[in-house]
Amino acid sequence: MPRKPSRTVRALTTLLGALGGVLALTAATLTSPVYSGTGWKALTTEGIYSLSPDPYEIVFADTTARTRLAKYFLLPAAQVTRSVGVPITVTTTLDLTPLGTCPPRHRIVVHYLHQPLGQPGMSQARPCYATGNGSAWGGHILMDSEYWTIPTWFGPDPAVNEARRKDASTHELGHILGLDHPNTDIDRDGTVEAGECVAKDWLKPVMCSPNRGLPWPTVEETTGPVAYNFTEPGKFSKDFDLPGLRQLLANYVLRQG
Repeated sequence: MPRKPSRTVRALTTLLGALGGVLALTAATLTSPVYSGTGWKALTTEGIYSLSPDPYEIVFADTTARTRLAKYFLLPAAQVTRSVGVPITVTTTLDLTPLGTCPPRHRIVVHYLHQPLGQPGMSQARPCYATGNGSAWGGHILMDSEYWTIPTWFGPDPAVNEARRKDASTHELGHILGLDHPNTDIDRDGTVEAGECVAKDWLKPVMCSPNRGLPWPTVEETTGPVAYNFTEPGKFSKDFDLPGLRQLLANYVLRQG
């Protein structure tokens, strides 16, 4: 998907102490940056190679976006703060930065728009990056309002629809923080397909395209979970997405070493 244009910024200050106590890194990891792993991939195509340890904040383009969407970013923001060590705060701030312009450093502007890409059901992240060091700068998140205005957008089950809304919001935040789609040719048919991603205990990365991958597996009464994702919606997966974000944080120092 197309991304926001980047802006030129000064190199960010190295904060070695920010990694202390946060990451359990192997000796091999400490020697050089890593840009992909099991179930995750860095958004290097958009100039993002690392995640700054400095705080980020989520703001909103207007009051409708704030009212509708703020709660969907509370869980992933808290998760990254706690499990990755990068503080992300969901604020009540309104920010009028135009879509064609990067917002101030480490600010993520959330928009609530009808078909922002001119296609049904398509949301988008427009990340910016710091040209001095390739770290995630911030950017714009454009959420398609159809997910909320059409109650059965993802299917007839209200619980499934709400889970998908949460996953979609977290998915776009992941792009802003520097994660790409980790889809890969698992079945080796020569084509990387929608939803073709690694999984553990039926759970795929939230960054799997589209939004944790479709369709959900068929549930078997005796062998399958009734709703495997109902305990995880809106979360970065602990086995895939979170290790990727931790590595992007480690890359911030490793790329300056």
